[in-house]
Amino acid sequence: MVKAELIGHVIRWYRKEQHMSQEVLSGLAGLDRTHYSKIERGLRSPTIETLFRIAGALDVPPHMIIETIEKEVEKSTI
Repeated sequence: MVKAELIGHVIRWYRKEQHMSQEVLSGLAGLDRTHYSKIERGLRSPTIETLFRIAGALDVPPHMIIETIEKEVEKSTI
């Protein structure tokens, strides 16, 4: 099982790589900023639809985010 904190950590990393604020990203993704903030903090897990919206706002293919999450899971189990 993938922890919500890990998903949020990866999404935050992609957002910061784009030099984007939470407010800008949530606006581009069509999400409420507080909801998006909870995803980054690991208080909520994004649905697949939400993950695709976030990926679109970041201009990153969704599979790249999933692959990064997978790599982080592998690191934590080694």
